[in-house]
Amino acid sequence: MYAVIMAGGKGERLWPKSTAGKAKHVISLGTKNAMIQETIERLKEKLPAENIFIVTTKNQVSSLKPYIISLKKENIILEPVGRDTAPALCLSAFILERRFGDATMVVLPADHIIKNTKVFFKDLVFAGKVAESEASLLTIGIKPKYPSVGYGYIETGKKIMGYYYVKRFIEKPKKAKAEMLYKNKNYLWNSGIFVWKTSSILNMMKKYMPDLYYSLEDTCRFEGKAGYSIRLKEEYSKLNPISIDYAIMEPASKNKANKIFCIKAGFDWVDIGSWSSIEEIYDKDEDGNVILSNSSIIDVKDSIIVGDKGHKIGAIGLKDIIIVQTKSGTLVCNKNRAQEVKNLVRTFKAFAEDTSA
Repeated sequence: MYAVIMAGGKGERLWPKSTAGKAKHVISLGTKNAMIQETIERLKEKLPAENIFIVTTKNQVSSLKPYIISLKKENIILEPVGRDTAPALCLSAFILERRFGDATMVVLPADHIIKNTKVFFKDLVFAGKVAESEASLLTIGIKPKYPSVGYGYIETGKKIMGYYYVKRFIEKPKKAKAEMLYKNKNYLWNSGIFVWKTSSILNMMKKYMPDLYYSLEDTCRFEGKAGYSIRLKEEYSKLNPISIDYAIMEPASKNKANKIFCIKAGFDWVDIGSWSSIEEIYDKDEDGNVILSNSSIIDVKDSIIVGDKGHKIGAIGLKDIIIVQTKSGTLVCNKNRAQEVKNLVRTFKAFAEDTSA
């Protein structure tokens, strides 16, 4: 089993803590160490370091170096620029297959908090056995804790021997639909953790994303040889960003001939995807606030306030508000609109793409 940690995301929804030079997976929120470091150490409890890979972008790798020193250089899969998760995972699958043959591949985001590692590995091993025996694509679903508009959902079908058929994937829903899905036991949150054999995911790439597949298949033949980086950069410049969910999981789940399965996680899980996630990992005060700052507040309820230690924050008469202060900037928004921080930062290009890669 080989683990591929996705660490190419910018973390725009966690601005201003997450910035262009310091993406969210190299910060600490609810963890002792940076989230990428915690993810690696968690995997090393059961996997040798040589089986752990990172896929990231050329302009992010320098910020990762202090946290990935336990991994070999050849275990860092570099993209010239970020093109979302489908190209990153297609590239990773080709590289693993080229080096190890038809390998079992576990895909994990770098910014998850998982504390019950014993159950986590039990679920991964079970998922690996299913993926190997059924030549399937398998995802791990999370029992919803509340009607979230920040997570995608999985509709599960028939249960077989401890796992489920996947009927469909549903992207982040509006509030009313999220409340409906939350009440239905057949729907799980999509954790973004996937398990498959390299042959299984590459076959699906060839079927649903042939341009991407053939582009990277030809390029990866040169991996480790002269001219590989130049060729990869040229091919990536032609790619449109697309997530693995949109590119593969959603269309593949619509065809019953494809084996798309899900297991229900037995481990605790938090995805630090936006500032509203903070409420899942920190204790609230008697008024429902999460205060991670030097703050003085009067009549503030159900709010989140985060700030640098040396900076004083004062707030009066607020409810359901997020305030985040750092040297990079200050965010103030309604808690129910935390997902829109990504749209906000794009208006002033806080995470402008590095096109020089």
